[in-house]
Amino acid sequence: MGRLGRKAAVSGAVAVVVVLSGVVPAVAAAATTTVVSYAPDGSNADNSSFNPSISADGRYVAFESRASNLVAGDTNDNWDVFRRDLATGDIVRVSVADDETQANLSSYQPSISADGRYVAFYSIATNLVGGDDTNSTTDVFVRDLTAGTTVRVSVADDETQATGDSYYPSISADGRYVAFESYASNLVGSDDTNGNPDVFVRDLTDGTTVRVSVADNEDQADGNSFNPSISADGQRVAFQSDATNLVGSDDTNGNPDVFVRDLTDGTTTRVSVDSAEAQALGSDSFNPSISADGLFVAFYSFAPNLVTGDTNVSSDVFLRDLTAGTTVRVSVADDETEANGYSFNPSISANGRYVAFSSEASNLVADDTNSRSDVFVRDLTEGTTTRVSVNALGVEGNFVSLLPSISADGQRVAFQSAATNLTTVTNPPADTCETFDWDAPVFADDSNCKSDVFVYGPVVELPATGANTNGFVATAIVFLATGAVLVATRRRRPVSV
Repeated sequence: MGRLGRKAAVSGAVAVVVVLSGVVPAVAAAATTTVVSYAPDGSNADNSSFNPSISADGRYVAFESRASNLVAGDTNDNWDVFRRDLATGDIVRVSVADDETQANLSSYQPSISADGRYVAFYSIATNLVGGDDTNSTTDVFVRDLTAGTTVRVSVADDETQATGDSYYPSISADGRYVAFESYASNLVGSDDTNGNPDVFVRDLTDGTTVRVSVADNEDQADGNSFNPSISADGQRVAFQSDATNLVGSDDTNGNPDVFVRDLTDGTTTRVSVDSAEAQALGSDSFNPSISADGLFVAFYSFAPNLVTGDTNVSSDVFLRDLTAGTTVRVSVADDETEANGYSFNPSISANGRYVAFSSEASNLVADDTNSRSDVFVRDLTEGTTTRVSVNALGVEGNFVSLLPSISADGQRVAFQSAATNLTTVTNPPADTCETFDWDAPVFADDSNCKSDVFVYGPVVELPATGANTNGFVATAIVFLATGAVLVATRRRRPVSV
């Protein structure tokens, strides 16, 4: 499955950040609409924005954008990473060097620390760490927005640069540890001889790099490993792998599975199993999201045997409790009815109670008639499922919404959407937008498609702007308790929907 496929799993990608101040009914109090992806003068972003990552407290959103007017001096004509302070409205560019020199090539996929101080991202740029970046590969970096420093993460213990591309960072709560995937063979000395992408963790305090995608006895994986998700303390890392030797001889299903590596006790555990430890059969498991304490892992899978009664022949989202040894299905309606469409890309709250996910199903909540993927939040304590890709009046989005990122308390959800009706601004129907070219200055096939980053509802100290007129896609954040919708942005590939 390609890189976009691993992250999105379905066609369509746009960013919308929704902030829930409690998983509450979709209909909320009347409120105003404020754009988040706006320029210092209050004008709209002049290009697309994607891939939001929300801080634990829900105050900050990091995202990537090709817009050139979000900060002054953006003249590189590349995708950059930004961070918006939702309390003050301030925005800064993350993908810069220590001296604020802008990146000479594009940067993507931010992962933000708990307090928003640190942002990890990957970049093709060669000038973010001075003249030391000569490997001609994609690298992972971390920007300290308080100290104003940028360091390269994808290096060996002795700072030797990687011999292959590195992608998709996941940062710990305090910014000390960064998990990432890499095709490099020299990050752990001469021990990496499998010729496959592996998952690594860099300790930025001790300056060490360890390989995560290994078995209990440190045997290297005999297959590809991707998509890490790190716990708050950096000691547990969930990842997906098609390796067959990470849990001894028990892995015989011939499919990618989800695993957790405990860096403290040196153990690797398979997560994509049922409550009786039977392995997933018939299909793949992907995209783990690990809770802050490392005890819960959400993932999605096409396997039909992880829970009883799984007959929908679709991918579902599951939650594995590593302490209790139980697996439950997340992508269900309030009455436990299974989804009638694909569900994917989960994001888990700090304590594992809430899981946000995307789904094409139309039966998870009442009145889902848009025939598009939506973003939902499942409260596993109350047994309720709430759709969050709606506007303050409870009106469903008129185009695809996906790829959520949830805050630590589960009350705020960042997600991306191509919907044009998530605010009170009246825009042309989105169903005419059959193909988007995220890299173009306008949408391919339909320049009337409108979407941007918004705040819906009473949001304090964010500058108001006029109607959405820029014709670009962006991310929104929705504060459902107060009826607020806030937009931030993600991803960048041509997508057919």
